[in-house]
Formats: sequence, structure tokens, C-alpha cells
Amino acid sequence: MTKPSVLVMASLKGGSGKTTVCLNLAVAAIEVGLRTVVIDVDPQQASAKWGDVRTTNGGEPAVISAMATRLPQALDEASQRGAQLVVVDTAAHAEGILGPTIDVADLVLIPCRPCEIDLQHLAATTQLAEIRSKNVAVFLNAVPMDAAGGREAEAAVTDMGFNLVPARISNLDSFTRAITGGQGVTEFDPHGRAAAEIRTLFGEITE
Repeated sequence: MTKPSVLVMASLKGGSGKTTVCLNLAVAAIEVGLRTVVIDVDPQQASAKWGDVRTTNGGEPAVISAMATRLPQALDEASQRGAQLVVVDTAAHAEGILGPTIDVADLVLIPCRPCEIDLQHLAATTQLAEIRSKNVAVFLNAVPMDAAGGREAEAAVTDMGFNLVPARISNLDSFTRAITGGQGVTEFDPHGRAAAEIRTLFGEITE
């Protein structure tokens, strides 16, 4: 039984878009042929609820609901399902959940909206990963169509010394509409801008 790669979506800041990007990356992974499982350790269980309503492609990816303390058992279940990639959706404002989850990560991916309050939380989230010697990547999420705001945030993240992924995720309605319908944007609007951005982000983090 091969151990899957584990991607952990992490941010101590609520509303950063972890769940939306987590689910979209999982769908994008399936699109390229990777057997993928989502594990939801967020008490709000937004990913698990998305999994409950999903019917496209036979319900893949599977979503496993788990407490952080039972994450090893959830990973075992994912392995038994033949997962090659596990994407973990975590909780905000909860170091007790985020810390043990980061422990199992191969890559910690941190969404950061281009606003001051998200930038302020970025260092604390990154530190949790760095003290565990984990690979960390930051990407800008919910970037407005005004390019200036994205450039300023990009410069700020770079100046802070963090590993910034070039891909940006824009503030597009397609993301909300897709998730509400139990889909990813690559299914909801395969040729749209949101789908292109998710595919680009997935390609960059898997390199």
C-alpha cells in the first residue's frame, strides 16, 4: 500500500478561502488522473458537506470527515482507498487542530488574501510549518480584478521572505457557484478563467 502525498491547506485566518481552494485542487487532481481523497478536520465540516451533495464523476473525490486527533486513521483509510494525493482542509483560529495536521504534510499551502489582516496572520501560520521543517508555499487568493492590489500584496509577501507561488486565484463568482453545486470550477466552467487559474496553481505546486 503506497503512502499518498499529503497537501495541507492551512491558515489561522478565517475566511481566507482554504475550503474553496482545497476542493478545487482536489477536483483538478482527479482531472489529471490522480486518485485523490479530501480529509476534513475543520469542525465546520464545509468540505464534508460539499462531499455529501457531490454526484459528478461518481462522487470523486471522496471526502473523509475526521477529528485532528484521528488524522492517522483517516490517512490509513485514504491509503486503503488507493489515494495518490490527500488534500486536508483545516480549521482557522485553532493551533491545536492545525499543528497536528501540519505534522503529516508533505506540503503546507497557505492562502492569503491581498489585505492587511491576512498578511498579519501569515507569519503565525508559516511559523507553525517552519518549526516542523515542512515545505511551505503561499499563494494570493481572492485577488480583485484591480491588478494593483495584487502587486502590492505580492511585494509584501516576498519582502516577508515567504515562498510565494506565482499563480493567483481571483475573486470570481464561479468559485462560489461551483462549490455550492458540489462541483469544482474545472467542471462548472471548464474553459473559464477560474478553471485556468486552478489548473495553473495545481501545476505549480505539483512541480
